[in-house]
Amino acid sequence: MPVETVITVRNVSKKFRLFSSAKDRLIEALHPFRRRYHHEFWALRDVSFEIYRGEAVGIMGRNGSGKSTLLQVICSVMQPTAGEVQANGRISALLELGAGFNPEFTGRDNVLLHGAILGLSRKDMLDRLPEIEAFADIGEFFDQPMRVYSSGMFARVAFASAIHVNPDVLIVDEILGVGDAKFQEKCYNRIRALRDRGVCILFVSHSTEAIQRNCNTALLLDSGKIVARDSVDAVIAAYHDLLYGSGHGEKLETNALAPEQKHAVLIDHYNSTGDIKLHNFLDGDIGPLCKKFQYYNSHERRLGNREAEIADFLITADGHADFNVLSGNEEIKIYVKVRFTREIGRPELGWAIVSPEGIVITGSNTAMSEIPLPEARPGETWVYAVSMQPALCGGDYFINFGIGEIINGTWTFLDNRRAAAHLSVAHRGKSTGFFDLSFKCEVISRPKHHG
Repeated sequence: MPVETVITVRNVSKKFRLFSSAKDRLIEALHPFRRRYHHEFWALRDVSFEIYRGEAVGIMGRNGSGKSTLLQVICSVMQPTAGEVQANGRISALLELGAGFNPEFTGRDNVLLHGAILGLSRKDMLDRLPEIEAFADIGEFFDQPMRVYSSGMFARVAFASAIHVNPDVLIVDEILGVGDAKFQEKCYNRIRALRDRGVCILFVSHSTEAIQRNCNTALLLDSGKIVARDSVDAVIAAYHDLLYGSGHGEKLETNALAPEQKHAVLIDHYNSTGDIKLHNFLDGDIGPLCKKFQYYNSHERRLGNREAEIADFLITADGHADFNVLSGNEEIKIYVKVRFTREIGRPELGWAIVSPEGIVITGSNTAMSEIPLPEARPGETWVYAVSMQPALCGGDYFINFGIGEIINGTWTFLDNRRAAAHLSVAHRGKSTGFFDLSFKCEVISRPKHHG
């Protein structure tokens, strides 16, 4: 099948006139001899590229490189000084927070207005409203003026509105950074679903993890020019070079330090903690206990044939299930209750800690760690426990876990629960990244002083 071009940007340049003060702007406008009181700033210079149906393109660059200007030109929010943009289909854009929304209107009214601007009838938008309202999930605030919204509420309504108008192109410019971690994870999941349906995605972010997770190609802007247009990994390497290197093209070593992983400890029955919640989990049959805790993510994703089902799970930090913000140094235990509907000769349990964008930070499974689990028979319920002490840096994390089996060398998912639990770790200011690795710094030699 021929490849369909959705967006064509051809030789686009954008010039702004910069004035030292409002007074100079007025003087230039009224000067009888058209004397110039401004200097020119080119935000974009001769930018050209094409984007195809179903392609997800990450746009990267330092602050002031022209990313937002490029998106506004593509969306026809501003006209280019030179060049042209051709778009084949409906463009739905999430630019700066609150752009395109009237703060005096309610969220509901702004959604209807957004649909009208994109050419949808009022009836179409009314039919979509229940789904938009449910996705935004801001309760009674949906019918309140948006001037009373928090930045996170703005982002929720804006994103929900943008993805429910059947766009051919979805443009996202950093707006998801203001949402809470659970909502971000839900949004990234929907972005991937739209991409799989053939929607073209333009994704601007300073997060290389977000670009890597959600895009299949990327371009790098610097000083208004495209300096790289390649695979995601190649463009991220060039971006790191701009940020931390010489800026002349030498590739940097970007391999992250990884802590030594401990083997998971799995057992069929574990009750060393005195927390009453664990006893309820092990011995009770009162329905899923996981949903009663703040860490549970109702937007988790599940896949598998359910020939074994993870009926419930419990997470403790230093033995306590009632936790909110962690310090990052706690011992984390994941208790997983699995019901089997057929005989599984050798079940395999896996787990992972992931970022809100879905990047796997660390993970393992019983097959990789060579930890054999007992045979399970139909109708049996087993409880397993995974123990770890990951020493996480401040930030938001999600936990994946699943039960499976290996058939003819291939892993088969029986039940896989992704982003099932959310962990929030306090920022301590000691380190950055994902892991708080201990390190030493010592003086090896001192300067020699000559008298």
